[in-house]
This record gives sequence, structure tokens and C-alpha cells, in this order.
Amino acid sequence: MNEPEYVKCSCAKCDKHIEFPETAAGQMVNCPHCGQPTELVMGEKLVAATKATPPARKGVIVGISLLAGICCGALVLYSISVLRSKHTDTATTKLATPATNINILAPSNPPVAATAVKLPKDLSDLKVGDIQLEKTKGSSLVYAVGTLKNESEYQRFGIRIKLDLLNGEGVKLGTAQDYMEVLEPHGSWRFRAMVTDSKAVSAKLDTLKEE
Repeated sequence: MNEPEYVKCSCAKCDKHIEFPETAAGQMVNCPHCGQPTELVMGEKLVAATKATPPARKGVIVGISLLAGICCGALVLYSISVLRSKHTDTATTKLATPATNINILAPSNPPVAATAVKLPKDLSDLKVGDIQLEKTKGSSLVYAVGTLKNESEYQRFGIRIKLDLLNGEGVKLGTAQDYMEVLEPHGSWRFRAMVTDSKAVSAKLDTLKEE
């Protein structure tokens, strides 16, 4: 079965990306992001995966690099200060004559606070709930909707969800998909994938990918 080619365009109201099959081009739909009516125009064809770094990820990388530079500078200044302090203490010790022997008690080691271990990022941290088909009010368009939760401590970038569309006998008719650029830690995403086959009565998760 030949699945439809998916393309993307920008909403005329909120400028966010909308993914849809080429066969739906020219239709007026309600934007799945802002809910305002917009026309589906032929845009860039989607590829399986993109290697571009999302803007949010670039900002994180720049911030980490800047923080690393500040830490290195602070470490150099601290090292210079320690060396100067040792030199001053040594000179003072040579000039001073101790009158009596003084017993100095070594300080006890302070207790080390336990630190929480941050688990590595994994796709299993992205949980998909129930998926239902909903018809848009005042339109013949149908969307497969559901909620995806990020249960990790990390930001997630370039999340693409692909759904199988099924008829009443459970036979696959085609696919529908949606895309999210950035999902915050412990955040939720209400995805809306356009359904183009009128015989579809249900949808289930096919694949979930992250850039």
C-alpha cells in the first residue's frame, strides 16, 4: 500500500509548523496549535530525520560553553591565589621563632552529602496515553489526538510521533503523524495528527523518534 507523502507548511496566524499529506493541500483547516483557520499550502517535503540542531539546543550548547569558560577562568584565579598564599605563609614561618610547641588538632572530615544520580535520557521516558479520533467542529477534518508525557529530567528535542490508522476490522489503512520541536522536563504534549482516510475508526502508536 502506497502511503501519502507528507509535507509541512506554516500557520498563517501563529507561524507554527503543520504536517499534512500532499492530498490535503488547498484545504482550510483549524491549526492544531492555535485553533485558527488556515490554508494548507504545498511546502517542504519531510525527510526521515533531520540533522539540524534546534534553536533551543544551540542556545543550551552556547550557554554550556560560556559556563565552562567562566569556570576555567575562576579555577586559574583560585590557583594563583593559593600559590601566593603558600608563598606568604612560608616566608612568615621562616621569620617567626615559635616560643612554645603548640599541638594542633586536625579537623575531622565533614560528612559528605548524598547526591541524586541523574539517569541517562531514554525514549522509554516518553509515555503516550490513549489515542482517539476527533472530528473538527464545522469541518469534515478528523484528527488522531492524544497526550505524550516527558517523564525525564531532560528537555527533549524534535519529537516525531507516527500513528497507524485502522478500520473497523483492525486492518491498517495508512498513517498519520505530528511533530514537536521542544518538550520541557516533566511536560506534556497534546499531539494532533491529521487523518485523511475516511474509513479509519481508530489509531495506534507506530513509531516514536527523537532527534
